Amino acid sequence: MKFLARMFTRRPSTIGTELERQRLGRTMPGQTGAVAAARLGYTLG
Repeated sequence: MKFLARMFTRRPSTIGTELERQRLGRTMPGQTGAVAAARLGYTLG
């Protein structure tokens, strides 16, 4: 249960982090998904 709670809770983030995330989403849409997958431990292959 702790894993699921950690996965779905939103941590507070700074405005700089949010702006950087938005910029990445506009310039490289696949990169945001790759970063999220890496954070959650998913691998390809």
